[in-house]
Amino acid sequence: MMNSFPNTAAASQYRQTQVLTASGVQLIVLLYDSAIQAIELASDGITRRHQSDKARFLGRAVGIVSELSSVLDLERGGEIAKSLYRLYDYMLSEFTQANLRNDARHLVGPLRCLKELREAWYTVAQQQNQPMSSSRG
Repeated sequence: MMNSFPNTAAASQYRQTQVLTASGVQLIVLLYDSAIQAIELASDGITRRHQSDKARFLGRAVGIVSELSSVLDLERGGEIAKSLYRLYDYMLSEFTQANLRNDARHLVGPLRCLKELREAWYTVAQQQNQPMSSSRG
């Protein structure tokens, strides 16, 4: 029977290579993926009443969303950047409530938002990877 657990050293090396070779947009998608995974694992930790998992994965989600928020250029980004800032602020507030109240329901909204944002950025990344079509006259 095969071992169902990936070699953590190999998985870590793969992730590092993926990050080092990614474009800026692809990095954002990877950050969203990591935040989504962290929230799902934190929710599971809350449901199982496993405090260390809850704390570790909520901490990871807070770190990622905080970083996404901190790199927003509110002057050049206009209304989109301001809306993202408010959305990230909402998520951070919900993470705090989920932690304080041990209530995974506070993670539902942020998870939904992150999944939608991830899909939008993924679409942008896919469009960037499309070869330019040449116009023929």
